[in-house]
Amino acid sequence: FALPAAGGSSVACVADAVLPVAPSVTDNCGNAITASAPVISTDPSCGGIKTYTFTYTNCDGSTLDWIYTYTIAAPTYSLPAAGSATVDCIADVVAPVVPTITDNCGTVLTPGAPVITGTAACGGTITYSYPFTDCSGATQNWIYTYTVNPPTFSLPAAGGSSVACIGDAVLPVAPSVTDNCGNAVSASAPVISTDPS
Repeated sequence: FALPAAGGSSVACVADAVLPVAPSVTDNCGNAITASAPVISTDPSCGGIKTYTFTYTNCDGSTLDWIYTYTIAAPTYSLPAAGSATVDCIADVVAPVVPTITDNCGTVLTPGAPVITGTAACGGTITYSYPFTDCSGATQNWIYTYTVNPPTFSLPAAGGSSVACIGDAVLPVAPSVTDNCGNAVSASAPVISTDPS
């Protein structure tokens, strides 16, 4: 008996490398020759080859193998657009919610620890860069950028009082002032006008 040519196809994911249908085979006298259960190679970890080997055995014990080969592409993935937000205070800069990323075969990719760059002690930008690495080792970074507005503050109304003598015009206590983020704003030493004559 003889076997048809080996079979094969290309697929996107290892899950698509399903059990093929073994061909019908007869010997030269028209007797059907049954194939064994296939020997299946291990799944490739990141694209590659997966084979199904069927063994046909003749009545005299002679055997032939028919092989079906899947060529499996390496998984691919893409990241969504970078994220951003504008905030008023450095305390509002927190780790962002990272999107869930899956490759084309449905495998969830786990991000690495973020690389945090930038400074915004008095306004500025801070970025979080999360690396996603696929099974082949290729890495893409998803980036989230915070723009921190410079702090603002306002003063209470000007103060004043009436006194009888120049000696009573003593140094007043400057009011406590905080910015919109709750940080204390320091006053300079006062500029004092000359005493009236």
